[in-house]
Amino acid sequence: MATKTKSNKAAVDTYMELILRLPLKPIKNDFQHQRAVELIGELLGRKLDAGAGDYLDTLIHLANQYEDQNHTPHGVDLTPQQALKAIMNANGLSQAQIGSIIGSESAVSMFLKGERELSKSYIRALVTRFGVDASLFF
Repeated sequence: MATKTKSNKAAVDTYMELILRLPLKPIKNDFQHQRAVELIGELLGRKLDAGAGDYLDTLIHLANQYEDQNHTPHGVDLTPQQALKAIMNANGLSQAQIGSIIGSESAVSMFLKGERELSKSYIRALVTRFGVDASLFF
């Protein structure tokens, strides 16, 4: 039981360290957004405890919310490949980092080249991580 308490305390400590570094609150300008994207890039692909994982998920949601409200071109139809590239660019992510999110870097590569479609599980992982509509990838 003491081990569980220690791991919970560590998760809370990590979460609070990240909160002190960049508080979780609505992003209101490009400077705040850039700081959030930099921290997201730093945390992605790392093994995170529960506290840091919760923080990262919330920070991604806040960054995506800001992007949707301020940087999404309205009335522009994107191909599924263009949509994924836009998500990658907006979040400063590489193909390898997207691959780690969905579980297959080769699937990302083949999708971006137009050689295959994304599976439902890959799309679900992208929707969960970035809070976008699944129809972007069809």
